[in-house]
Amino acid sequence: MEEILIIGAGGFGREVLWTINDCNQINDKYSIIGFIDDDKSLHGQKIDGIPVLGGLEWFDNNYKKSVSCVITVGDSIQRGKIVKQLEKNDPTYTNIIHPTVIFSKLVTIGEGTIIQAGSILTVNIKIGKHVHINIDSTIGHDSNINDYVTINPGVHINGKTQIGNSVNIGSGAVMKQEIKIGARSIIGAGSVLLEDVLEGSLYVGVPAKLKRKLN
Repeated sequence: MEEILIIGAGGFGREVLWTINDCNQINDKYSIIGFIDDDKSLHGQKIDGIPVLGGLEWFDNNYKKSVSCVITVGDSIQRGKIVKQLEKNDPTYTNIIHPTVIFSKLVTIGEGTIIQAGSILTVNIKIGKHVHINIDSTIGHDSNINDYVTINPGVHINGKTQIGNSVNIGSGAVMKQEIKIGARSIIGAGSVLLEDVLEGSLYVGVPAKLKRKLN
């Protein structure tokens, strides 16, 4: 069995735990070692029966290369910082994909990516590293989703869309074909995106417009 560490013991971490348990119902593949979280009040506790082993410093003395990791911190920027912090420990990252996800053989997926229940990915799609695709989201043909992107529940991405690193797309957002979203941008929940998005920008509304530039 593949031994798993879940980095992040918050709400999304518990949802990924549910996904792993659903995967094990189909094929008894994963053994969960524990959660890792920097919230010291959680250390030594159990969450849904799984122990919280400690913070990121736990890796320095305890990590074994045979154990796979998945980062369940929802914030795109913070997820990238965790990967950078753990580089010295050279962890192995795995992909967690719910058994109800539908995707073709023409989809490539980078390490550490999570795809949650009910999502559909069609053809000629490239998904980067440490991407979160939440429940009931769809991604159309010939799209490119770069590293650390967070796609919240019920997002619909049409074909030939290009999404830069560390973008966060809010729940229920929809976009037309051939949209380009610059790195580190945020698309507000429920927005309808009809135009390209500048790097480091917040777009909200129907249709979505530039609200402000982000620091």
